[in-house]
Amino acid sequence: MKAEDRVFKELFNYTDSILISDVNGKVLYYEDYNDQINLMRYEDAVGRSVFELYPFFKREDFTLFKAIDTKRVIVNELQEFEVKGVSKKALNSAYPLINETGVIGCMVMSVELDNKSGRKKMSSVSAKYNFDDIMTQNIEFKASFSKLRLLSQGDANILIYGETGTGKELIAHTIHANSPRSRKPFIIQNCAAIPSNLIESILFGSSKGSFTGAIDKAGLFEIAKGGTLFLDEANSLSLDLQGKLLRVIENKAVRRIGESFERETDVRIITSTNEPLSKLVERGAFRKDLFYRLNVASFSVPPLRQRKDDIPLLASHYINQYNATLNHSITGIADDVMDFFYSYPWEGNVRELKNVIEYACTIKTSGDIAMCDIPDYMLLNRKDMAGNLSVGFGGRRQEEESKYIRPHTSLADQMGALEKDILKSAFERNRYNITRTADELQISRQTLYNKLNKYGLD
Repeated sequence: MKAEDRVFKELFNYTDSILISDVNGKVLYYEDYNDQINLMRYEDAVGRSVFELYPFFKREDFTLFKAIDTKRVIVNELQEFEVKGVSKKALNSAYPLINETGVIGCMVMSVELDNKSGRKKMSSVSAKYNFDDIMTQNIEFKASFSKLRLLSQGDANILIYGETGTGKELIAHTIHANSPRSRKPFIIQNCAAIPSNLIESILFGSSKGSFTGAIDKAGLFEIAKGGTLFLDEANSLSLDLQGKLLRVIENKAVRRIGESFERETDVRIITSTNEPLSKLVERGAFRKDLFYRLNVASFSVPPLRQRKDDIPLLASHYINQYNATLNHSITGIADDVMDFFYSYPWEGNVRELKNVIEYACTIKTSGDIAMCDIPDYMLLNRKDMAGNLSVGFGGRRQEEESKYIRPHTSLADQMGALEKDILKSAFERNRYNITRTADELQISRQTLYNKLNKYGLD
């Protein structure tokens, strides 16, 4: 059973309300099991707009419309609101209803976190993904799962490193799902998606009157109490906010903006970054003391170019997925396209591959995906690649052989350009780790430091 199906089944046991609407938000079915949110009966709700049932929400606040607009399942999204002056929190899961014509509606299942009705309540939040959802046949990546299982079972803060589109959030879900906190909240916050002047109140909460428009509101550290808080793209946090985050971690207590006292917290923190935090520390863009608190344990997600044997597996999975969604019958990928996929750099990683397959499956209804079915930007890149493939002796590109040959330039300068390229490549390949890079190049750490400084690579 897939993780989403497990969550769906579990939600039926604990759901406080179920709402089904058409694509415009007109209610087709409604049931409020504890009658705490809007005191509305089924016969009064059906046929009315969701805006009438929940007048305190704007369209962009509705999990329902987010699922309709994105055509994707949303699981356990936190919603905060007030009913007759009483602050409430709920976890909403939205499932878009799709047929051959597209999205025709949505079903939303809501679980109140502050349920006082006496019914058996789901006080935990299930992670959306688990190990079964990590699709790979790459031997090295699969071997790293044994480490990931051990890290998951502990309680240390974990830093996940991976390039954009590699699936860091999937790894975070998996860690929580296999941790002792799996029955407690799992809260996600993308740090780069929120302006720096707002994210402090989101993380730590606020008190009424502390700033214009502020209300008494719990932050994510309070909401995630007992569970896991996943801070995605933590490298985007400002230095000022890093200091406040460090204080919360060290004191295990959080102070809302505008309050003079602290509230105890019990949260495991998982962070992710698309660039090495150690490099940011060296540049002074990230606090060293916070880095050590967040990087108690670490896990790296390899880019797709390092696990190209997964391309056929992932492509087949996405083809099946979009065939079902679009009611198409794509049979596979043509050999020349697959050869091109193997040579393509995939800077957007797995996410880019998924988008490419979605595009191809959208414009084609049957048969194999051909070169004419992939996005234009990839074809342009292919021409650039072909233009540079002037093959010289031994299969090496003449461009690669000649780019260090500079007429009327000293041998020292030309050798320096080559040395700089070698250092840069090794440093990037070893994720900017000084020790590993020095070991690979068989030079001392001090020599490496001096050379990086010489070429402005530090």
